[in-house]
Amino acid sequence: MSSRRSLRQVLVAVLLGVLVGGGLMAVTPAGAEVSSAVATNWKKIWKKNLKPLADKRYYTKKQSDAKYQPKGSYETAGSGYTKAETYSKAESDGKYQSKTQLIRGTFFAAGGSTAGASFISGEGISLGVTFAAVPTVRYMKLGDPLAPGCLGSAASPDAQPGFVCVFETAVLNMSTNRGTLDLAGGIGMTAFGGPIFGQTAGAGDGYMLGSWAARPGAVAAGSPAPSAPAGKAGGLG
Repeated sequence: MSSRRSLRQVLVAVLLGVLVGGGLMAVTPAGAEVSSAVATNWKKIWKKNLKPLADKRYYTKKQSDAKYQPKGSYETAGSGYTKAETYSKAESDGKYQSKTQLIRGTFFAAGGSTAGASFISGEGISLGVTFAAVPTVRYMKLGDPLAPGCLGSAASPDAQPGFVCVFETAVLNMSTNRGTLDLAGGIGMTAFGGPIFGQTAGAGDGYMLGSWAARPGAVAAGSPAPSAPAGKAGGLG
């Protein structure tokens, strides 16, 4: 009996040893593989996922040196300039005048009388700014050639600096007595605009309408002035 019991104990011990040993063998390599896999995955995650998202506001020193010119090297690189080659703001303002802007508008006047010729009334010309000097007015009646100092056409009126150019586009029952006035009632205009006047050719209604353009002062030095195209005043074509 004792010998059989001893044999059983030996067999149990051997089986336990095999099971335990096998389990340890199974667990230990698996743990090593998991640890290795985790380390490898983190490297891939950093390289492929995190590193590309790094802050783009900064350059490496190598990138910065390649992208920008070193401070203080402008002269040696031929990018510098001296005081003699520049104007201060005050010097520039004193030397040049600002380029003048084109001002445009339209006008219309109408009226009449059954008794005979009469003056008509309507919208005058308001320049919107005050010129430094009273402008030279060119009133072009329908069919007149383009006047000196005027550019463009009734559809696209333009003027040389210091001129106001008036283009008639349509008239009805009007005498040749029409144009612009200054505030004293004389032919011309003030530095900021003036009335349009006209007189009918006889009894009945009459009207006149058109466009105008103006430029105050003089253009900046070196700014090319547009050449005046050939043509006649009036007509929207």
